[in-house]
Amino acid sequence: MKLLSQNPARGYELVTNHFRGFLRMLSIDRVTTTTISLAWVLAITLVAATVASGDPTEAGNWNYTTNGPSVWNQNFPDQCGTGSRQSPFDIVTAEVIRAKLPKLVFHYTHPITFLDHDDQISIDHGAGNYITIGKTRFDLKSIHQHTPAEYTIDGATPYPLEFHLVHVSAAGQIAVVGVLAKSGKADKAIIQPPSFAEPDTVEIDPRDLLPKKRSYWRFNGSLTTPTAGGVPYPPYCAEEIIWTEMQKPITMSADQISAFEDSNNATWGTTTIARGVQPANGRFVLIPAGTGR
Repeated sequence: MKLLSQNPARGYELVTNHFRGFLRMLSIDRVTTTTISLAWVLAITLVAATVASGDPTEAGNWNYTTNGPSVWNQNFPDQCGTGSRQSPFDIVTAEVIRAKLPKLVFHYTHPITFLDHDDQISIDHGAGNYITIGKTRFDLKSIHQHTPAEYTIDGATPYPLEFHLVHVSAAGQIAVVGVLAKSGKADKAIIQPPSFAEPDTVEIDPRDLLPKKRSYWRFNGSLTTPTAGGVPYPPYCAEEIIWTEMQKPITMSADQISAFEDSNNATWGTTTIARGVQPANGRFVLIPAGTGR
């Protein structure tokens, strides 16, 4: 699927739209506690190409074992190793900044029946679900999971699982919603879990995949894997991703978590598919004004 056009003029137009979009979505000029330079938040990268499709295990140049996350920064310096807004990172709740952010609305109405194992977008598995951030619509394209979770909170041990719901706007801007999961009561969102035998087959109701209290952190980050298939654009671990990380974890039963670990093992040959935390590099983590933490 083409995220951005290969036409240079169209690429320039999309980059311009991305810049304007970040201004609207972050509402950074209306931060209530401090004045933040846009130079710290935005680094516009011209990206004009096609994302590869296919099974991530066919990429050949990265995985979660022999060519795993410990060598990505060295093997893929642009942008895994040299980017300044890499994901994941440790979210320090004492340092979050309240800001007037555009309203986030979830328009989730249909179950998802395909589990993607890569945070690159190769095909539309979003079943017509979408979110809006302010006036911008982002269509859900895929859901995948990491075991254990990738983002950490205040240096604590990672949660056992994290879902990433990947959305794309008409202009090609990527917005990811992260949902942390802890062990506990079974989540009714998981209607049919995946398995080792059928790692891609699921039935998930995204409406129930979200925590009841929908407080969140908003920040600028990256994709958490290199690009599938060895295609260099978007850059490896591409930045300029609008991240919305839900503050409250959902609960899943031990059997449900195990089913997703089995799915990862079938695809990647390991149940540990998570990139380690990267330097925050002074980036700003925002929460909507009037909310806690």
